[in-house]
Amino acid sequence: MAEHTTPTPEKESTLETTPAVEHSVHRSFSTVPVKLVDDAEQTVFSSSESTVQEEGTSSKQGFRASLPQLFVLPHLLKKNAWALLIISSIVMVIYIWLYLGSLWSPLTRVKNMEILLYNGDTGFDYSQTSPQLVQLFQSITHNSSLGGIIEAQIMDPQGQLNHVVSWVDKTQEAGWDRESLLDQVEKGKFWGLVYIPANFSNNFLSYAPSNTGPATTDSVRIVDMEYVFDQGRSYASHSILEKYMTRSLAALSKGFENGLLTSPANQTLLQTMHPTFWVQGIHQTETIMNPVLAYGQNFATYVMFIVLYIGSILAVYSICKFLPTTIETVGVLTFGNPESTGLIKKSSQIPKFPALRIVLARYNIALMFSLFHTILIWMVPQVLPGHQMSSHYNAGIAFAFLWFVGISFISTLFLMSHLLTADGFQVPATMLMILMFTTSGGILDQALMPGFFRVGIIFPFHYGVKGLRAIYFGSLHEEMWINWLVVMAWIVIPSAITMVMARSEIRLRRENMRRTASIPAPL
Repeated sequence: MAEHTTPTPEKESTLETTPAVEHSVHRSFSTVPVKLVDDAEQTVFSSSESTVQEEGTSSKQGFRASLPQLFVLPHLLKKNAWALLIISSIVMVIYIWLYLGSLWSPLTRVKNMEILLYNGDTGFDYSQTSPQLVQLFQSITHNSSLGGIIEAQIMDPQGQLNHVVSWVDKTQEAGWDRESLLDQVEKGKFWGLVYIPANFSNNFLSYAPSNTGPATTDSVRIVDMEYVFDQGRSYASHSILEKYMTRSLAALSKGFENGLLTSPANQTLLQTMHPTFWVQGIHQTETIMNPVLAYGQNFATYVMFIVLYIGSILAVYSICKFLPTTIETVGVLTFGNPESTGLIKKSSQIPKFPALRIVLARYNIALMFSLFHTILIWMVPQVLPGHQMSSHYNAGIAFAFLWFVGISFISTLFLMSHLLTADGFQVPATMLMILMFTTSGGILDQALMPGFFRVGIIFPFHYGVKGLRAIYFGSLHEEMWINWLVVMAWIVIPSAITMVMARSEIRLRRENMRRTASIPAPL
């Protein structure tokens, strides 16, 4: 029997399943192969184009997704960054306000400075003067001494000179003379002294003709009053004060001369008085107590302490941060150790350094740092030309006092490091330096600064500046014991607090080490 075989469809029949091919056959058989190729290429091209578009879209999406990774800034501007920005801005504002505020418009506060006035003029002696001139001078002066006229003009509440500084007139008080008044300036009770000598009126009279003839160049004497001030007390402050005093006394002299020239007797005075009087007028002599001979040494009295304070910050930070703390573990972790010899059975027998001794050791290392820094700082002014030293002291005392103030910085900074940690005390320590520097009276005295800046008198920086000026220039040397005493207080009090705190901290850390070492390690 013949086997029935199902005919297999030809391959071309597969083309009929494609609508596009079937449609092409009906149109033109001769173009089928060409059409098939074109459609296949078009299909492949369309598929490739779609793939490219998808890849492009995917690439764009991937780029957008990875775009934040290209910019680090948004990831850093978090709360911590804004907090640091605010804190740093506050620090900058405080610094610029303290620095500029302390120096802003000191001329408006010159009135805060008290100046002594003493009129020692004994009046006119007309014994060698012709009667006509005697009547003339008496009518001009109203039988008052020339010193009395000057005193009245200075102390006149409506006068210009009265509003320059605060005048303290000692003329009517008994027991005062030039030496006792100078002692008041030397002790810092007053900023200066205007002294009118006893021969003030008679020196003026020497320009007029006498019974023996007209005045000559050899017979005339300068009509002179004296202005005394302590330059070493505050060089910059006295520079401002001296400028005001010189202008004021010069205006006083011109005013007196103009009064004579505009009086009814002006022609007589022009004819009889020696011509040099109208050139010299009333003269002002400056007497400088404790002069500053080396201009840069005035700046050294406070710049040296700034550098020493910075060195103290570095010393304290280095000791607290980098020096090994393994000495605290000596005799602590060996207790209960099975590898130990077993000779030590009691906690009291543990060989260890006492906590107080460890604190003192670190403190002594800081003192060694400060000693070396002081040697370098002290040496610089010593080798510079023109270095001056007061007759009351010597270079050894200058070195000792400088190091003494440096120890007070070390004590204060150690206390801050224990309160705020080694990393946290640096910014407050820097702010304290700025506060002490701007309020210390190093550049200008507190009398010429706003009231807030008088807070500097509680800090050791202020007394360091005063003490170094006493050592270098001799200014306020009788108050040197106060400088030593206050600086000593800034050494003892912070050190005592730090000792107690550090001793307790070391003991607590040791106890934690014992407790941790006794706990078995986790499996």
